Amino acid sequence: MMSPIFSFPFQPYDIQKKFMNELYFTIESRKVGVFESPTGTGKSLSICCGALQWLKDTNQKVVEMLQKEIEQLKLELSNTTDTADWLQEEYEKIKKNQLLITLQLKLDKIKHREAEFVELKKRVSRYRTNLKRIDHQFEKRDKPHEIEVTDNNECEEKGNIEDQDLIVGEYQNNDHESDCEETCVEDEKESSTKIYISSRTHSQLSQFVGEIKRTVFNDNTRVVTLASRQHFCINSDVTKLKNVNLINERCLDMQKSKTKTTSMGDEGKVLKKTKTKSCTSCPYYNQNNIKALKEHLLVDIMDMEDIVKCGKQLKACPYYASRMALDDAEIILISHAGIVSSGARSGVSLKLQDNVLILDEAHGLTAALENAHCAPVSVKQLSSVKTFLEFYINKYRARLSSKNLLQLNQVNFVVGKLLGVVKPKLSSDKKGQAAVFSLEDFVIKAEIDHLRLRPLVEFCRNSRLAPKLHGFSMRYSQQALEQENEKVEVNKKASFKEFLNKMSKKKDQREEEMQNIEKKANNQLNNLPTETSAGSGLYAILEFLERLCDRGRNGRVLAQHGENGQLKYLLLNPAEHFAQVVNQCRSVIVAGGTMEPVAEFQALLTNNSLEVDKVNVVKCEHVVPPDNVLGVCLSKGPSNVHLNFSYENRSSKDLLNEVGRILRNACSIIPDGIVCFLPSYSYEQMLYEHLNGTKVLESISKKKKIFREPKSASEVDQVLQKYAAAVKNKETSELNGALLLSVVGGKLSEGLNFSDELGRCVMVIGMPYPNVKSPELQEKLNYLNKASPGSGSIYYENLCMKAVNQCIGRAVRHANDFACVLLVDERYSRPQTVSALPSFVQKSLITNCAFGPTIGNIAKFFARHKDKR
Repeated sequence: MMSPIFSFPFQPYDIQKKFMNELYFTIESRKVGVFESPTGTGKSLSICCGALQWLKDTNQKVVEMLQKEIEQLKLELSNTTDTADWLQEEYEKIKKNQLLITLQLKLDKIKHREAEFVELKKRVSRYRTNLKRIDHQFEKRDKPHEIEVTDNNECEEKGNIEDQDLIVGEYQNNDHESDCEETCVEDEKESSTKIYISSRTHSQLSQFVGEIKRTVFNDNTRVVTLASRQHFCINSDVTKLKNVNLINERCLDMQKSKTKTTSMGDEGKVLKKTKTKSCTSCPYYNQNNIKALKEHLLVDIMDMEDIVKCGKQLKACPYYASRMALDDAEIILISHAGIVSSGARSGVSLKLQDNVLILDEAHGLTAALENAHCAPVSVKQLSSVKTFLEFYINKYRARLSSKNLLQLNQVNFVVGKLLGVVKPKLSSDKKGQAAVFSLEDFVIKAEIDHLRLRPLVEFCRNSRLAPKLHGFSMRYSQQALEQENEKVEVNKKASFKEFLNKMSKKKDQREEEMQNIEKKANNQLNNLPTETSAGSGLYAILEFLERLCDRGRNGRVLAQHGENGQLKYLLLNPAEHFAQVVNQCRSVIVAGGTMEPVAEFQALLTNNSLEVDKVNVVKCEHVVPPDNVLGVCLSKGPSNVHLNFSYENRSSKDLLNEVGRILRNACSIIPDGIVCFLPSYSYEQMLYEHLNGTKVLESISKKKKIFREPKSASEVDQVLQKYAAAVKNKETSELNGALLLSVVGGKLSEGLNFSDELGRCVMVIGMPYPNVKSPELQEKLNYLNKASPGSGSIYYENLCMKAVNQCIGRAVRHANDFACVLLVDERYSRPQTVSALPSFVQKSLITNCAFGPTIGNIAKFFARHKDKR
């Protein structure tokens, strides 16, 4: 295949050319690919340029092919020859005419789409010039709506008297979402080829938006960013619900209200009801405004924050505008969470068939698949649902149909049995033990093997029990329940004699039973934490029950006993679920800074068949010259103590003292910023307290300002800003930089950029192996070893090295950058560990190094690069 010509914003490096060529070839050949390009080598820009070039070339080829075929058919139809078999000739002529019409229609659609896009640009440009005037009109239009909302509060107060909105209705098909959303989706039409680009977080997707804007395709590419209602909703009455499932249900409710309002108005029925319904409709669910926002999305390349901002300006829903723009989009940006879950894919109507999927930051793809299917349910959630469901059934028993009452009691029975599996039975069970079951063994253990769970789940989904239970739990708060109970007790005492005269002994016993049930429910309600939502808890339970319905041989159930216990589904074979995605797509590309072990991704892309010919593995070198990186595996400390930070040794005072000496010496000779990664938050705390007690921190503070990774995500930016300021303002102080104590797998180990002086040294102390005694990990290792002996230990080793490599990737972010990588543990010098490190570190790596030579090599390294600082 002839090498394509790529349009790059600047002269690309050789590795960037290689990356784009291989990406283009893999997509064109309908293969799957594993692409490794070290962080800082322009991977995102290479993906954008390579994929977009393929898309534009393919679209052009399609047009040229259609035109060529049309011309050929016209030529054949015009050149008629006399033959003896005139019937066959007419038949062939009709077939060619039909094919000509079909091809011409396809070509016309493509040209029409391009013409529409040109016209769309002009329309949006005109719209922008009048934006101030339109905003003024919207402000005027919003004022009556505020009055309607006030009226709605009065309407709701009257409606709450009988709780009619909380009663479960008769079983009905779950088509309300499609009914409400069909008005927002345009007529089905033939879609153009699409490229889905996925990354771990929305901030990383925003980087792709920035990279696309840098390319020559900026003005003629239709890009849409997808996100859930939780991220895109701009209605404060909906977003305050927090839980994504409750937000979805509330959004759909508001749309149904608007739909019903229109029909009632047309029929001319009761005006008061019409007004009540219109009050509850969403002011941002306006088709004209949504269409206007959709046009802005397609013309302007916007990230999620820009879309939300534009949605607020236009008074239009960003969620439905982005969905409406899907058919016309060419590039669709979506998080990993929206890809790995089949429910999420169907929820936003992703059309993966014959399209391209590129997953960036794919090193955590396997974990993302496992997390998307784990369906955890806590004891608190089970207790909350059990209590409110019992009270709900008792309160509305007389108003529920016999069929619904039966199914509600069955749901209540199942929840009670699940709670019985994990709830502590004795005070000594507070911490409890964990047990792992196969799905068949678990349903027997929980005593629900005789029930058909799927119909129960469908009943809860279709009757929308979760949002009704949420509304019930919010309406009948603890205080309201106490007041209601007091009134009931007073009424019972006042009419006690009359009660005895009228009721039989059997009814008396029944009433006593009901009182006991209600008292028990009230006592449980009083003990529940106020933040526990019965609605969100029921959603979690339903997801867990759906996993039980599958009864897959590759799944397990983890039951963690105790007051903080939980139930959790363990997905042991993620490739089985990901195969659905791979089979639909034309091509799937997984890319990342470090994609070792490659075999894991080959298995994921081929559903464990490991058919090597189907997978194109591409490994790119770093743009940084080997001389700009110094890698050292430090095996002995300053006191000649062997550095082995295994779980049994790491707490010893000798090792803690050695770490203090290493840090003190490193801070003396390494300029600017040092980022030191430790195995866990608990170990970071232990080390900090020890160094503080031995006055080591006081000594280090004379050279570098010390910062610690915060446990709260909200404080990360503030700490990073202070760290950067301390490093960059060293000229104005007596210090030579700063030291940042971080945690492997924490908030600073992924997605952050410690380039240039912010990360002159990345130090990793110890090897961050996960807890091998964890029941989840034990089950995973056993499963892998049964499938292939020895694969469990390889998997365990890879979990550790993936985390280490992510830490190493925080430094050396461009071609002229330089940094030292200091791996403090003698186990890093093992051959299997060295081979798992990034290739750009291996080239300069010094293994089994004692402390003296290490300090000497580091001093020489920074002396050599002194002029570059």
